[in-house]
Amino acid sequence: MVAMRRIAIALLILSGVAAGTTAVLWSAALAGVAHTSVIGSDAMRPAFVTGDLVISTPVATEGLRAGDIISLPAEGASQLVTERVLEITRLPDGTWSILARGDVGPGLVSEHIVGAQAWEPTLRVPIVGGAASAVLEPRLGLPLLSAFGLLVVAALLWGAPRAGATRVA
Repeated sequence: MVAMRRIAIALLILSGVAAGTTAVLWSAALAGVAHTSVIGSDAMRPAFVTGDLVISTPVATEGLRAGDIISLPAEGASQLVTERVLEITRLPDGTWSILARGDVGPGLVSEHIVGAQAWEPTLRVPIVGGAASAVLEPRLGLPLLSAFGLLVVAALLWGAPRAGATRVA
C-alpha cells in the first residue's frame, strides 16, 4: 500500500509539473508573448524534425532574411506553421510579402502577407510535440484525465499509517 501511494504521488507531481508548464505556455500565447506549434514533417531538418514542440516569440519582420526559419499563421487557421524564408518583400502599403517553404509539402511555396512582426522559433523541445498533440485529442485526453482522478483518489485514500496504529508481532 505504501509503495502504491508513493507511485501515485510521484505521478501526481509529474502531472502537476506538466500542467503548470502548459498553463504558462497557454498564458504566454494569450498575452501574445509566445506561441507553440508542433513540427508536422521533416521538411525543416536538420533544425527541426517531426514531433518537435517549437516555442516561437515575436521578431521584427524587417530583420528577416532569406534562409531564416519563422513561424507564421496558416491560411484559414489559428495555428502557426514553421517555414524557411525564401524571399521577403516590403509592399507599398507597409506590409510584407514572405515566400516560404516548409511543412506545407515538398516543393510547395506559400506566400504570407504579414505586418511589422512575425514569429521566430526560439526554443525546440524534441519529441514532446507529438505527445502534447495526442493529449489534446479527446480519445486520449479523457482517459488520461480519468487516470489522473484515480491517482488523486489513491493518494488520498492510501494515506500514511495513523499515529495510533500499532503492529502485532
